[in-house]
Amino acid sequence: MVNDIVGTSSVTIISRYFGAGNKEKTIEAIEQTIIFKFLLALVVGIVMSLIIPNVLSPLAGNSRVLEESVTYGRIRLITLPLAFSSYSVNTALRCIGDARKPLYIMVISGMLNMILDPIMIFDVIPFIGVRGMGLGIAGAAYATVISQAAAFIVGLYILMSGRTFIKVGFKRGIYFVRSMDIKLLSIGLPTGLEGLLRNLGYFIVMKFIASFGVGVVAAYGICTRIINLILMPVFGLQMGSGVIVGQSLGSSNCDRAEKAGYLTAKLSFWIMFISGAVLVLLPGPIIRIFSTGDDIIGIGALFLRYYAVASLFMGPAGGMASILYGAGDNVPSMLAALTSIWLVQIPMLYLFVQIMQMSIQWVWISYIVSYAVHFVMIVYFVKKGKWKDKCVI
Repeated sequence: MVNDIVGTSSVTIISRYFGAGNKEKTIEAIEQTIIFKFLLALVVGIVMSLIIPNVLSPLAGNSRVLEESVTYGRIRLITLPLAFSSYSVNTALRCIGDARKPLYIMVISGMLNMILDPIMIFDVIPFIGVRGMGLGIAGAAYATVISQAAAFIVGLYILMSGRTFIKVGFKRGIYFVRSMDIKLLSIGLPTGLEGLLRNLGYFIVMKFIASFGVGVVAAYGICTRIINLILMPVFGLQMGSGVIVGQSLGSSNCDRAEKAGYLTAKLSFWIMFISGAVLVLLPGPIIRIFSTGDDIIGIGALFLRYYAVASLFMGPAGGMASILYGAGDNVPSMLAALTSIWLVQIPMLYLFVQIMQMSIQWVWISYIVSYAVHFVMIVYFVKKGKWKDKCVI
């Protein structure tokens, strides 16, 4: 949630200053994002590492699971500043229009993580029979931390060496700009609350799904992984669009900002349309890659077909929302999430599943209705045009 808040704010602020051609303020915004996010991560990491046993104990099935979960969690939490810093440098590079370097950094980081995992986890490295470090779950955490640290170091080197469009120097050392730090918290706060509302809402939706049995839960889990894979290019488009919107508003070009959002919405629609057609025509063979159970395949196939319809609203809604995201006008997206999940989908599930005892099909239908409501609300807020007057710098 903290990363969502400051990350969203930083995209808006950095891209606006860069679009306005103000290099000095762009550098200051990048430096403040890295410094302020590092500090927040340090505070959150220390606090959460102290209370994590109490947080995880209700969720752990036994003492062994709890012990290993706490071990992994504490390592990740204590080193949270490294993770947040790696996100910050990647965000900064994207916001100044250098999106390829974050891609290269993340590919290298991911490959490093894949190499380090078996070395640090196992006593004997699988397939090659060489002795490993045997650290178990702690090894997995350390491998991730090292990979994120490497990503941060490489990204920071690019920013400080002038190998991109901006050269960051930290000439003032560790410093804070009160007005900008407040903006880093306030602009993205609705996005953080939106994420919290979504996660809590999905938890409740999951309880309705679980009431239909283990097979339905398994099918849903497989389908969500398939869907997340399909959504990756759409999310990439929306992130890029948010940066373009911010840069365009920084240069007082509202028409370009609006066109970027509408183009993203159109491209997202066609990606989801083509992907949805595949899901409708070949749901069984796709799910069979992950499971051979006939019940799971049947349930999953039905969900993917309904989701194919829901995605026609979801994709364009994200594209249109990138206009609001890039402008720093994040309250409308929060309201759309609150309405579509908490005032539409959850009451709908309570009525049809809890009270009327209807079939699982109504759970899948609720996704279509929820996404449709979300799309209509986002379009309304974009058309209303208040985002054009949003002043964040």
